[in-house]
Amino acid sequence: MKLPKIKVNFLISIALLLLVIILTYKSRTTEIPDLVADYDPWWFYRHAKEILDNNLKPPKWDMLSFFPPGRPFPSSSGWLYTIILFYKLLSIFTEITFMKAAILSPAIMASLSVIPAYFLGKELSNEWGGLATAIFAVMTPVFVSVSLAGYLDTDVVVVFYSYLCVYSIFLAIKNPKWYSIAFAVVSNLLFVYSWWFGWYVILFFSLLLPLYVLQNIIKNYKKNKLKINLKEMWTELKKPLLPLLIIVLITNIIGTIIGLGNVGIFILTASGFRLGKGVIVNVSVAELQPVDVLTKSGFNSVIQRIGTIPSYFMLIGLPLLVAYKLYKKERPNIEEIFLFIWALVTFYIILNGVRFALLFSVAVAASAGYVIGNIINYIKNKELLIKSTILGLLAFLILLYTSQTLAYSMNSGGYDISSNWIGMLDWLKNNADKNALIATWWDPGHIIAGYTGLKVHGDGAHCGPTECMPYNHNNRIEDMGKIMSTNNEKEAIEILKKYSQLKPEDCQKIKDVYGNIVPKEACEKISEIYFISSSDLIGKFTWMNYFGGFRVPVTSREDFLKNPGSCCASTPKTEEGQVSCGEFAYQGRGVWVWCPWILNLQRDQDGKPVIMTDKDGNNVITYEYGGSGLKFSIIQKNNTLIPIYNNRFVITNIMFFNDKGQVQFLDLSEYPIKLEKIDGLIWIQPGFENAIYFAPQIKDSIFVRTFFFSGSGLSNFEMVYSNPEIKLFKVNIN
Repeated sequence: MKLPKIKVNFLISIALLLLVIILTYKSRTTEIPDLVADYDPWWFYRHAKEILDNNLKPPKWDMLSFFPPGRPFPSSSGWLYTIILFYKLLSIFTEITFMKAAILSPAIMASLSVIPAYFLGKELSNEWGGLATAIFAVMTPVFVSVSLAGYLDTDVVVVFYSYLCVYSIFLAIKNPKWYSIAFAVVSNLLFVYSWWFGWYVILFFSLLLPLYVLQNIIKNYKKNKLKINLKEMWTELKKPLLPLLIIVLITNIIGTIIGLGNVGIFILTASGFRLGKGVIVNVSVAELQPVDVLTKSGFNSVIQRIGTIPSYFMLIGLPLLVAYKLYKKERPNIEEIFLFIWALVTFYIILNGVRFALLFSVAVAASAGYVIGNIINYIKNKELLIKSTILGLLAFLILLYTSQTLAYSMNSGGYDISSNWIGMLDWLKNNADKNALIATWWDPGHIIAGYTGLKVHGDGAHCGPTECMPYNHNNRIEDMGKIMSTNNEKEAIEILKKYSQLKPEDCQKIKDVYGNIVPKEACEKISEIYFISSSDLIGKFTWMNYFGGFRVPVTSREDFLKNPGSCCASTPKTEEGQVSCGEFAYQGRGVWVWCPWILNLQRDQDGKPVIMTDKDGNNVITYEYGGSGLKFSIIQKNNTLIPIYNNRFVITNIMFFNDKGQVQFLDLSEYPIKLEKIDGLIWIQPGFENAIYFAPQIKDSIFVRTFFFSGSGLSNFEMVYSNPEIKLFKVNIN
């Protein structure tokens, strides 16, 4: 029996592909945490564990999120089952906990992404284009940062299925058999089942249909001397368009039938997001702020996440390749039209925030790989010197890019949960009643529910008015903003009290909508409420104050200077009675709200604190608010510290720590001085390294009193746990 010959190029490409897979996994597992990292990934860990413990059947209702009354269990559970599958497979070869398997899942999925990326690149050009696509796909910085071991979010799903779905559709277009069409339909439905916004691939191919038809009409029109030969055009169009049309239609029909929606619903949802509708909290997410990609800083912020080398292969190489083909009188093929759609639309999506750079990176890698594959095709018959030079340059650029990304991955991290948070969560897990409700700002909701098994008032899994009733995500964010910002303890307690149990009519409304999947516990009264104040909320207070409905009456720069502690919230448009502010001053955006000003001690070129003396010989140290030029001076006069803002106002309250670590509080409201007084508060960090200024409107707020004063003076907040980062209170709502 004669064995088939195996091409050397094939063996080399397979060996290199295996090397890329190994490097991808190793780069994601240089450090393996003991727990699922960050906050949001705990959502996926918790739900995957619930499915595993429920004999692989998803529960009908999630009692822990957005209580009361909770919410329906997520319908897009593909990633959850994938995590369970990895656990089952790993358990065959080694003794492993579900937590450890979940931690390794992102690294495994990232490594598997090499395979569909390679086959897509190979399908579009050749095996070398496939290898380039695979390398660019998994080594892009934005993907590395969200696929490290422990980071269990859906980013790895987005990358893996994006390549798989695009590959499966092109495979069906070129080989329109029933099994290739079925493969494409199943791949896209699995993507949507794992990440609902996976409809974007079908949408892009839907856009390809009319564009490809238009291109052929123009070509046929010119070829037949300004006439259109329909028969000739149809003969050329039907081969690529019929399988594509079948895939789009069947995927939409099945998606609608099984409850995964369709492209039409996806477009409506995405349009609502683009127009700023839906959950109001999106305006506070840094990565969802509009990006001007046409400015140098905006463009660089995107390119740094993607990588310079693949970005320029796509931005410069792809247009040059098409221009070269046109020069050679070769018309662009369907692959090139799609790559342009893919790249341009995902680039446009970044206007909504750099978070969407991951989608763009997928298109960039595919386009860059396509360009490299075509370059190799064009030079294969060239002279040895030319061929060697170009191949050497390509190899150098790819190796340079890979080495830079590997170095980046070695230094990546920052997702670990601090020991202070773990300590507080352990206390809750061991001491709180199982029917307790935990209330705080929305960010840590996932880890609180996932780690402790306790109900949370809100979390990062946005829940709109049609899903969460009677209190949706917007209601809860606004209420928490009021609780944190108000000076009225009674108001804060009344707001928290309404989340202790649903009214009978509200409970009935939930049951009318969802029927018998709503458990009776969803309407029962909670046994106790805990409230968390944490140090990260100092920087987030701007948004708590904004969503709580508080505003600073700033109508001019003079008003701003008279109101230290005011800052700009980057809203879509300026509200009536406000003036545009901050970096958005000339865009008609932004509103003024209250926030703590974090002040830095002024130092000289050698890093030593600048200590001056006034005309009376008193020591003066200066703090600056960021790079704004706004300064606070602390004058030491005898045994008194006098804080002065911009040499015009005296701040009447100052809190600091003496040499023995004891808290000292000074009230200067009656201090004899000619300067105008502001009833604010300066809080000086131990060692006088930094300071925080609180305006009169927030110095007695619930957040300041709970975190900075440990609940002193509050009647209904009993501190039960404390560390430098977190203060935990049991709330008396009776």
